[in-house]
Amino acid sequence: MVGTELKKLLARAGIHSQPACECHARQVQMNRMGIEWCEQNIETIVEWLKQEATSRGLPFFATAGRMLVRRAIHNARKEAQRAEETT
Repeated sequence: MVGTELKKLLARAGIHSQPACECHARQVQMNRMGIEWCEQNIETIVEWLKQEATSRGLPFFATAGRMLVRRAIHNARKEAQRAEETT
């Protein structure tokens, strides 16, 4: 699930969900919508990351955001493939 994978990547960078942010709701939405939706809506997800970075006073680079989302999609595909192979 892309939302879960993105959360893991952000956590590695020291960025965690906070009570006042929409992070968890967006993670759930991304997971529910699926890999294909996330891939087709990378710019929407990058905009969400930008909004959250701005609200936290963090620097944001759209190129880095796109790379992060693409990595999360890649990781979600690998996890889905692994799960498929074990069933």
